[in-house]
Amino acid sequence: MQKQFLMGMVSMSAVVAAALGGAQSARADYYDNMWMESKYITQCSCTAANASTAGIASSKPGYGALNDWRIGNGAADAVDPGTSAIGAIGLLYGYHRLAVAGRSNADLDSKTKTALSGYFWSWVRNSSNQVSETVGGITRIGFMQPPGGSFVTYDSTGNRTNSYGGGAGATAEILIAMRKYCLLSPNGDGTNYQSQEYGLAHQMADYINAHVSSWTIDRSYAVAAFRCFAHWASAVGDSGTATYYNNQANTVSGWLAQAQDTGTWGNYFDYLDGGGHGVYNGGIDQTGFAPYEFSARSAGEAYAKKLVDWWNHGQAYNGNYLTIQSGTYAGGVHQWTPQSGTDTRVYPGSALQLADAEWKVAQATGNYNDQYGAAWGHYNFALSAIGSSTGSGDWVNNTSIDGFIGGFVDWVDTSNGSRPANWQRFVDTSAYAIVATEELAFSSAVDWSN
Repeated sequence: MQKQFLMGMVSMSAVVAAALGGAQSARADYYDNMWMESKYITQCSCTAANASTAGIASSKPGYGALNDWRIGNGAADAVDPGTSAIGAIGLLYGYHRLAVAGRSNADLDSKTKTALSGYFWSWVRNSSNQVSETVGGITRIGFMQPPGGSFVTYDSTGNRTNSYGGGAGATAEILIAMRKYCLLSPNGDGTNYQSQEYGLAHQMADYINAHVSSWTIDRSYAVAAFRCFAHWASAVGDSGTATYYNNQANTVSGWLAQAQDTGTWGNYFDYLDGGGHGVYNGGIDQTGFAPYEFSARSAGEAYAKKLVDWWNHGQAYNGNYLTIQSGTYAGGVHQWTPQSGTDTRVYPGSALQLADAEWKVAQATGNYNDQYGAAWGHYNFALSAIGSSTGSGDWVNNTSIDGFIGGFVDWVDTSNGSRPANWQRFVDTSAYAIVATEELAFSSAVDWSN
């Protein structure tokens, strides 16, 4: 986010120069950043894109799954369906940017096309991965949403070994990804997917509509998913359904406005209770800026300015800053700021997500309080390579760790510099890096709701 230097104190040219030539960027340019993270996402794929899962049959439930991290043991044994969808979206945007510029190669071409085809045509469409319900003669389709720290697991033959109930949030993320495949598929099948899978998409939208909760993150995903589906419905000529889901998106977006903290803090409450009162669930987490990140609220509204100011320079419980203001980890963002005690970890993923939200606010407000600079500060923190003396030091932009390039070690502890095991490089963090690069480096918006 910024450090006290929140980047408002550093010229944009200096920021760009640092990103291009500083310790945190060992690659040649931003296309290389896209290439590395796209390649890493393909190595989370349970398809032939990953050598360790090349033998799994396409008919198996696990075929096409995107694991939460690189698969090295021949099995997709840690799949969070919502996280997988974010990974697929990142790969679509990253590869598209590379292909248009002629910056891919035969290996990445093959791996990307295999991974994306497997995910959208096999994993998403396999009924074993879906949660089906029929109410009043109407069938609705959702996707499993494991509780935090749990995963859907598949064995080395591709069979699923556990199950969880469905969730509106995960279903919405997958529906957003499906819409992006219609638009960005590298396989030349986007139009076919749009027509053939419209029925499934409709069932998913109906599931989200029936199950969306009062949690801010679920409602943010729902707004984006409803708008995506409304565009899809328009594209296939179903104007009545398009109008209905556009109206639903507007309704849920209005509900989100009720979750704005009108006190001194600039944030969205975690959820609204039965009386419509905002609640923080034991602390402040990064879902507080989700309505702007995921295009669920207008980034040009007045509250967006209050929110980015607070996330950049504000203090939450016990006087703890949400963003590290200065020093080695300047620009780092706390994923969680507890009501009691202190969490000293900062996350590259959280920094990249905040960069996305701030870039959108900058675009919508004429760069209010230099939000472009703030976004670059978070980006530079995140894209700090392993071994760097400043920034996260979490970005694996060489093969020194495990022989595989790409991904971000999940966090760094600002109190002692410790990090988790290097295999903890989550697929969605790579996707968020691609999204932030698309926006900051290439000035191209990633609208989650289109």
